[in-house]
Amino acid sequence: MISKSELRKTMRSKLRVVPEQVIAEASSAICNHLIPYCKNASNIAIFSAHGPEVDLSDLHRSLPNRHLLYPLCHSGGILTFHHVSDIAELNPGTLGILEPNPQFHPEVPLSKIDTYLCPGLAFGRDGSRLGHGGGFYDRALIQRSPSAQVLGVCLQLQVLDSIPTDKHDIPIDHLITEAGLIF
Repeated sequence: MISKSELRKTMRSKLRVVPEQVIAEASSAICNHLIPYCKNASNIAIFSAHGPEVDLSDLHRSLPNRHLLYPLCHSGGILTFHHVSDIAELNPGTLGILEPNPQFHPEVPLSKIDTYLCPGLAFGRDGSRLGHGGGFYDRALIQRSPSAQVLGVCLQLQVLDSIPTDKHDIPIDHLITEAGLIF
């Protein structure tokens, strides 16, 4: 089986050549597919697109009565999630990813988050997920409420049968692409 580092390199190369318009169209379809899975959630952890990644900003319009929570990266690979009403309020963080400002965006405890929309470089049809290598999401997801759902969000080309995993890797419950629910 391919190593995680080799798979990350391969997936980054594949994503770099995807036209922005293709990602934009897929992102719109993914946001539409996500609505039924988020309609009963009050607090939804989402992410801001970084590079060739699914853009979930349409959810602000589609789910106006939900609290959309963006991650803030801290030293030690820790994520906190903060309520952000307007994506324009996000600022570039230490990793170059748009993040909330904790002075203006209240933190929501991980135990209060109903749904996590997780980014990744690749996802397996078996629930496995390959992140960017920092372990940020795995550390957060291990602390989630037992009733919280974890949805992987990616382009169809990022779906594989299985991803190499380690014991600390947290699986996802469902996977959504531009084609809809994969599992």
